[in-house]
Amino acid sequence: MTTRGTFVRSAAALGAGVAAGSPIASLATRKNQVTDADVSALYAAAKKEGKVVWWTGHYTQAAAEKIAGAFKAKYPGIEVELLRQTGQVLFQRLTQDLKSNVHQVDVFASTDEAHMTILKKQNTLAQFVPGDIDKIPKEYQHLDPEDTYQLGDIALMLINYNPKKLPAPRKWNDLLDPHMKDLISMGHPGFSGYVGNWVVAMNDKYGWDNYFKKLAQNNPKIGRSVFDCTTDIVSGERVVGPGADSLALERKAAGNSIAIAFPEDDTILVTAPVTVLKEAPHPNAARLLMNFYYTKEYSQTAASTFNLPLRLDVPSPTGVRIDRMRTYHVKIERLLGGIPEVTAKWRETFNV
Repeated sequence: MTTRGTFVRSAAALGAGVAAGSPIASLATRKNQVTDADVSALYAAAKKEGKVVWWTGHYTQAAAEKIAGAFKAKYPGIEVELLRQTGQVLFQRLTQDLKSNVHQVDVFASTDEAHMTILKKQNTLAQFVPGDIDKIPKEYQHLDPEDTYQLGDIALMLINYNPKKLPAPRKWNDLLDPHMKDLISMGHPGFSGYVGNWVVAMNDKYGWDNYFKKLAQNNPKIGRSVFDCTTDIVSGERVVGPGADSLALERKAAGNSIAIAFPEDDTILVTAPVTVLKEAPHPNAARLLMNFYYTKEYSQTAASTFNLPLRLDVPSPTGVRIDRMRTYHVKIERLLGGIPEVTAKWRETFNV
């Protein structure tokens, strides 16, 4: 039996006329993922819907807008209604909408995989397998065994610093040095999924008392977004901190005094998920956008904005392939309890 969130994969169903507001295809499986013919049929139906609503915690606003532009260039006739906020803020807003039976989002891209696990238990996610899923690193294919969400972004949490004011830090523990007092900036795990991943990783690697209580003694400036660290370093307000790779590389390319350091004790790799909502108001456009994530055009556009490409056949802005970096990845099972746990400790330790 097919439902609003499933796919009909027969040639007859794909070739038949599709009413706007109904998804064309049926359950996508690992052995039967989207084909070129499916994409053509999705596009035809999506044009009747006219737009797709995309909420994303990935990227900066400018980068998200550029990716939206690349999608519209590939699929003329479909507008993208974009909302870019921190992952936790978007999740809270989406949760409130769903509780009120409001369905306005087509594609939800979070920075915290635990969000998807919660939404999956509420039966709010549709199953979908992009056509080129085999083009990304194998270990990140099918994040969810039942394919209700997939990898939407690979981000790196590493050290941002001002090279004119500080030698390149070598380890995360360098941030604990008393000489770093009043020099550090960072985001908040209660607002940013990327920061939440980093805090869980540091807590698991070093322990809360040994790391964060010592870090608090250096009086870090605490914002919300992971990008606040980069912004503070570029403005000269602070000098160093845990931040993402993308915005730092973008600001460096623009001539600002900022650089990234890959810690010897592991760069923290964040797998940020994306999903189609089961009650998406534009279900065909939603699936078309999620399939676009795995196209070469998407990865090329992401790389042009200094974000890591999902596909291995597109060069990385860091110059190093993601499958050849030394990284530490917090698994979803740990994130589910870990982020709420460390956020509570964070508020107590840092008073924010």
